[in-house]
Amino acid sequence: MMMTTLLFLGMAFASDPIERPATPDPVKGECFKVLPLNKGQTISPVVVGPDGIAKCSAVAVPLSQFSDLLQTEQWGVAIQSQYKIETARLDMEIDWYKTKLEQANQPVPWIEKPATQRWLGRIETIVVVGIVTAGLGATYHYSSGAGR
Repeated sequence: MMMTTLLFLGMAFASDPIERPATPDPVKGECFKVLPLNKGQTISPVVVGPDGIAKCSAVAVPLSQFSDLLQTEQWGVAIQSQYKIETARLDMEIDWYKTKLEQANQPVPWIEKPATQRWLGRIETIVVVGIVTAGLGATYHYSSGAGR
């Protein structure tokens, strides 16, 4: 029962990792490339026209938040690769348990069954006792002078 439970738990936890979302389609009017905004410097004319109005849409993200986002992405990729290694190891364990279960469910040959072994042991004992008895009887018979 325990092995079956572990087998089903292993299969439940061995599902594929959550796929990374696909890159979204470009938004209409968005800036076509990443541009830095530096403190104390003018904004690139690619983003802002001479009248001071934005030519395209973008989001200015503080550097610390952007750095955190990049670190989180790297962490997520590392977790995903570790998860794949763990699921591969679990798949190998599941295969090992399946093999052991199949071996345990194989029919036992008649010669290896306990009842057969007991009967063979009884017959063997009777044969050995018979041979020893015949040998002792023959020895007594010939050494006592009865066979002269």
